[in-house]
Amino acid sequence: MAPEILAGIFPAPENDMEKFVQSKYVNEVSPDTDNVMEQVVGPVDVSNVLLTMSMTDVIVNEVDMLYYGDLAIGTPGQGLTFDIDTGSADLWVPSPWCSTCTKNHYDGSQSSTYVDKGRRFAVSYGSGTVYGTTASDTVAIAGTAVQNQTFGVVYRESEDFQEYPNDGILGMAFGTIAQSRGLTVFETMMKQGKLKWPCFSVHLARSQETGSEMCWGCYDPTKATGPISWFPVSHRAYWSIPMSAFDVAGQRTTFDEVIISAIDTGTTFCYFPASIAAEIYAQIPGSKDASASYGSGFYTYPCASKVDLRFVFGDVAFLLHPDDFNLGESMYNPAECMGGIFAMDATEWPSNLAIIGDEFLKSWYSVYDYSDGGRVGFAPSVNNQ
Repeated sequence: MAPEILAGIFPAPENDMEKFVQSKYVNEVSPDTDNVMEQVVGPVDVSNVLLTMSMTDVIVNEVDMLYYGDLAIGTPGQGLTFDIDTGSADLWVPSPWCSTCTKNHYDGSQSSTYVDKGRRFAVSYGSGTVYGTTASDTVAIAGTAVQNQTFGVVYRESEDFQEYPNDGILGMAFGTIAQSRGLTVFETMMKQGKLKWPCFSVHLARSQETGSEMCWGCYDPTKATGPISWFPVSHRAYWSIPMSAFDVAGQRTTFDEVIISAIDTGTTFCYFPASIAAEIYAQIPGSKDASASYGSGFYTYPCASKVDLRFVFGDVAFLLHPDDFNLGESMYNPAECMGGIFAMDATEWPSNLAIIGDEFLKSWYSVYDYSDGGRVGFAPSVNNQ
């Protein structure tokens, strides 16, 4: 989950990224993006044209928990794995001196291009915190090298990060919120002219370890079955877009105030203010508040139901696939299943914020574009064929 409950849904302070996003490079490229991006290549031999990174799906109890990819850092490159997270903006790696880090680490002393930047570094996520210092080095993605990339070198991480196989996190939100106070890896790639377009696209596979993919500076038409629908971001901080309503079984409920929805590949499920979650489940016959059994925020519903739940962005309704909404049988009643929408306590959660995670994104090939001030696009995923 993104840092500090997505405080960046509000305007972020200016830094180098804010100046860069309005630079000549982005402004020159943006006119091409609308009309040409979907026609980058035909549906054949895309691997020879697109800069793509394969991702591994971590599956726990039949739930797609997170997706990670490989990067190499340093000269020569040290290979590590990273959770791909559009809900944060920092790249960080474990250091050899991290006693709480249980997986692979990055050793700057073994890299000829390492620079110690000496600034303290800390990121607090929805679950988990890391501490360290900043450095810069060469980062290689799918064979493309990015020079002088700033990132965090972590000497302490909380135990939340120890149960999954990835070594670190690759933040893909806007650099305005980076705790390193530098450009993100993607923004550095744009600045150094490594990309064709100022966008990246994410395909998340469903229930299979292989097949997920991130396309850097490109759009892979083999991952979609229809056109892209575009929505402007609320602020250049997180990839957050307005949600105006939801549909259940064709019945629309419009929110009293627009819900800012952070599109977050680093979060497994979908989270809403408690009042909105209650409205959603009230439209699902037989659903129940399961807080007494499982803790605050949980709901169940009849397993026999194929819930038709759609989120409305702009005037377009997007289906949350019923197989992804169903998180499995209740341990107390096999006729009841756990619902994939979680309610967040009003005392700890903004009344106008939702986090839309992988549970939804598996049905939609998502595109994150710096053009036109920033926008998010959804195209129907090949997962649903």
